[in-house]
Amino acid sequence: MYTIGKLSKHTCVTVRTLDYYDEIGLVKPSSKTSGGHRLYNEEDVMRLERVLALKYMGFSLDQIKKVLEISSANWQESIQQQLELVKREQERLKILEQALLGVSYSIELEGEVNWPIIFSIIQLYQQDSKDALQQYKEYLSEDEINKISDMNVENMSEEDIREWLKVIGDIRTNLHLDPNSKEAEHLVVSWANQAEKMFNNDEELLGNMWEALQNLKEGIAFYPMDKDVINFIKSVAIAKEEQNHGS
Repeated sequence: MYTIGKLSKHTCVTVRTLDYYDEIGLVKPSSKTSGGHRLYNEEDVMRLERVLALKYMGFSLDQIKKVLEISSANWQESIQQQLELVKREQERLKILEQALLGVSYSIELEGEVNWPIIFSIIQLYQQDSKDALQQYKEYLSEDEINKISDMNVENMSEEDIREWLKVIGDIRTNLHLDPNSKEAEHLVVSWANQAEKMFNNDEELLGNMWEALQNLKEGIAFYPMDKDVINFIKSVAIAKEEQNHGS
């Protein structure tokens, strides 16, 4: 038999918590001493250990009471339900992580807290990213939309993302450059190299995405690409083509 003090020391559960478990009928002592001190037997200890195990697995105290009342045959079902809850929470946290990274990268790229962009990024992650790309289904097949949707911060290293942001940031700060200049050409070549890397050298997918980009609609689906960046890349590409025809 264990006194509440010994049980607390044996299980590392505070006396206050054991008092509460007793109060709500979750783990009650089997007997008491003549002086009224609570005594827990081995079965009580086993019940407490079950409570601690279920609590570690994420069950609420109300859920634990219900689980302990059902037969062991239904325990597996309860554990499976908890597994599903954990998986959904993992997905929610992963999306939250991506949204926070997106906001962090936007502040780094913009050089300030741009609330319209931040709200747009949050809204993007609150919906299925595939839905945001549906407006470009004239240029992208469903399979291509799925592929582009999967090209997010989860599948790209931090170094890849930073290189991508740097290339676009460099273009943004040099929009004034002459499209015929070597500096402008170098920026576009760097952008193209990063784009090919992101798209695993899938030229067809990259080509279709570029067509969609040139018809960019309002929204954040292709952030941080915007019309200014796209027009710069187009103007440099046209200038390069004219140079090639002239030579």
